[in-house]
Amino acid sequence: MNEHLRFEDGWKILEQGIVKCSKLLEDCPGGRPTVTEYMNYYDCAYRMAVQKDQYCQEMYNSYKATLESCVCAMVLPHLMHKQGDLFWRELVKMWSNYCAMIRFTTGFLAYLDRCFVAHKKLPSLEDAAATSFFSPVFSYFNNEISDVLLTLIRQERDGFNVDMDLLMGIMRGICRSEVKTKLKSAVIQDTYLYYSKKSYEWIVQYPLQDYLAKVQETVQKESKRLIHYLCISAEESSGLCLKAVSAPLMQAYENYTKEKHIGGQVLLQTYRTVEDDLLDRCSRLTIDNGSDNNSFSDME
Repeated sequence: MNEHLRFEDGWKILEQGIVKCSKLLEDCPGGRPTVTEYMNYYDCAYRMAVQKDQYCQEMYNSYKATLESCVCAMVLPHLMHKQGDLFWRELVKMWSNYCAMIRFTTGFLAYLDRCFVAHKKLPSLEDAAATSFFSPVFSYFNNEISDVLLTLIRQERDGFNVDMDLLMGIMRGICRSEVKTKLKSAVIQDTYLYYSKKSYEWIVQYPLQDYLAKVQETVQKESKRLIHYLCISAEESSGLCLKAVSAPLMQAYENYTKEKHIGGQVLLQTYRTVEDDLLDRCSRLTIDNGSDNNSFSDME
């Protein structure tokens, strides 16, 4: 084994590799490391991870911080002063370029990811990299990102043609990051508002039995949609869907029957039967995730 490699010296080498790869953010071909450079970075990280006085935690922390610095310096300026479709296209482009960059940089630290990160049950390097991108981007452009994503989700829900590959590339990236909670809250709130509005349209458009059938169908569809968009379990989706979809739709049903003085034991029993059926259907919802790969190679 070679003599002890100090963290400052080793990280200087690795940082050079990350900075070189960061050129990919701006489509510079010089951002791709050569085979020799790649192996040099890998050997450096491996050595710092296995020597007697190892620097695994330091490398992990510095990796996240260096990536975030690259995002602040090279991504945020490209998003400034852009709105709507222009903002969306630039965000998709920068995220795609970032994913290409991360495929190289996580390779440098593959041993760290495989051993130290897994052993300590820390977020993987890819998940940490997603946080390093979306945390500063959301800090500066929370409203812009939320607006464009929620608009696209509403358009897909309403049957408009949406590029789902691009949308899901961004959604999966956010869901790998620590920003996922913000996204989930925004989606659930917007879903509630959407169906609060729809409830008033549907309750006068459909006969009551057809309205209840519409509620059942909608809860099923939205439960699957939430699983897909938020990368959550069927159980979690069911609970969220009952609050964000079933609640406003059934509240409109209850208000309408009271307003029209429609009552009696038959109606009460119908409501309870539908509500029980909704709960049962949601608890049994499943979706095939077998083909869904959330790796960075599929985020572009």
